[in-house]
Amino acid sequence: MLSDLYPATRGEALARLEGFQQIAGSYGRDRNGVVPGHPNVSRLSAAIRSRLITEEEVLDRVLALHAFPAVEKFVQEVVWRTYWKGWLELRPQVWTTYRDQLQVLRQQAPEPVRRRAEEVAAGRSGVAVMDRFARELLTTGYLHNHARMWWASFWIHVERLPWEWGADFFLRHLLDADPASNTLSWRWVAGLQTPGKVYLVRRSNLERFADPSWLEDTTGLQRLDDSRVQAAVVEDHADTKARGIPRLPDDHDPEHSSARTGLWIHDEDGLPEETPGTALLDPVLIQAAVEPSPVDLPSPTVRAWQARARADVSERATRHFRSPVLSIQPSVGGIADSLAEGLSRLGCRRLVTVAPAVGPLADEMPRIQECLQARGITLVRVRRRWDSELWPLAAKGFFPFWERVRTRFL
Repeated sequence: MLSDLYPATRGEALARLEGFQQIAGSYGRDRNGVVPGHPNVSRLSAAIRSRLITEEEVLDRVLALHAFPAVEKFVQEVVWRTYWKGWLELRPQVWTTYRDQLQVLRQQAPEPVRRRAEEVAAGRSGVAVMDRFARELLTTGYLHNHARMWWASFWIHVERLPWEWGADFFLRHLLDADPASNTLSWRWVAGLQTPGKVYLVRRSNLERFADPSWLEDTTGLQRLDDSRVQAAVVEDHADTKARGIPRLPDDHDPEHSSARTGLWIHDEDGLPEETPGTALLDPVLIQAAVEPSPVDLPSPTVRAWQARARADVSERATRHFRSPVLSIQPSVGGIADSLAEGLSRLGCRRLVTVAPAVGPLADEMPRIQECLQARGITLVRVRRRWDSELWPLAAKGFFPFWERVRTRFL
């Protein structure tokens, strides 16, 4: 089963974490090896992305068994995800620019470029190893991080295809697709995130880190010869100047009210039982998701994983709050109208939710707030303490960020 590889419930994720704890000490040595089944990495990224488990509890459990120096590389890799999120929260215009450029490509890209992008994404590029990676992603919803880097570099620097289309392909097919880490990692491979530095796929690197089974078919492999791969020139359309992050209530600053309150459970946060500010509430539980446009629709594999995760979240919320979860389906007017109408019908005057990070759901929040206000419903966005404390530290590069964060684990 797919869930055996990539947990879709909190129980499965905790069981996987317990198993990974035992081998976490070898992660730094073995993590770059791209091996079928991916036994050298945790495979918890989708569960962390959807907050079925949190970064903090993953690290707490690993550090309960290992001294920090032994697992520092694993800790650092988990914290990278937090860094990417913080970096984009400080610069939401980078996400907006990416989405705008993607729309331009969809409307104006030349037909030969469009056809080639479709062929490469379908695993028909003619370079056997890259096509195997594409098929693995299409089938399982997962790629090892090293393989993601190779494939993204192949897309940009060998195939000379627009990075925004490649990022969109990953965003729709990865179980752990995260707007921040996905967008910014593609920018990094393209040479935009760290000006002057690009990531080039190299045959020698694949031969060093990929299991030999990935390279049994050498068709097209010569296109990845070290001497042949040259960096594409990629234009950066984004303004990367840092802004501020609005402060929201968190674990230290819960907000209570006597008004009948709804708790909105969405795909960005799968721990409703630990939502800041709800300890003393008896909320009406609402589960609702954004209905993406056809061109943004996740793959069937991703949708199946999401359905299992939502069912698990709903079951845990019902058990914790001793109340059923009401599912609200988007209407013709979208999620904003549906939420406002449903809450009004239930007599709720207040809606609490974990604020989504920059991405498709956050893009909907202004409209949601407008519709709620029109019906006299107050929207209260809260944020987990981990995010409140760490995101603002991502003002510069990762390593200055890491030097400030690593002291938490010493």
